[in-house]
Amino acid sequence: MKHLRKDNFERFLALDLHPRSLGYAVFENADLLDWGLRKWGSGDNITARRKLCRLIDLWKPTRILIREGAPHQEYAIVQALASGSTVPIRTVKRRMVHSAFSSSRRLSRFDIAKLVAESYPELALRVPTARKLGHAEPFQIRMFNAAAIGIAHFKAKMSGREG
Repeated sequence: MKHLRKDNFERFLALDLHPRSLGYAVFENADLLDWGLRKWGSGDNITARRKLCRLIDLWKPTRILIREGAPHQEYAIVQALASGSTVPIRTVKRRMVHSAFSSSRRLSRFDIAKLVAESYPELALRVPTARKLGHAEPFQIRMFNAAAIGIAHFKAKMSGREG
């Protein structure tokens, strides 16, 4: 990957939001600094706000990236926190994520998780196996969704396609 000049420095917090949880990945340009998962109880907006606030305060991102289709309530919490800290938010479309991992076939979330782990071997032990029909999606897939958002954003920025 191309290296950015210091004046192009960017630290971004990529989020995959869900009603009672989130996956996150923190990047400094192409370097993955932190990743993880956070949970809270149903309708517990105070805990959700506190956990998001901690991530923003700890990492002081220059931008927050949110995966397209995020639940309205959780998105609104992030918007309120970001506006208070003047951090811009960008919604990353699913097709942008898929194009960052270009392939001749449609990739599943599990395929993308494996590709993310190839780029960041420290995540390899956490790659979930594809779910079986009728089973819930593994919780850790959210962390890989967040990392994929960050990778897609960085690749778009480097190619000049960032909006």
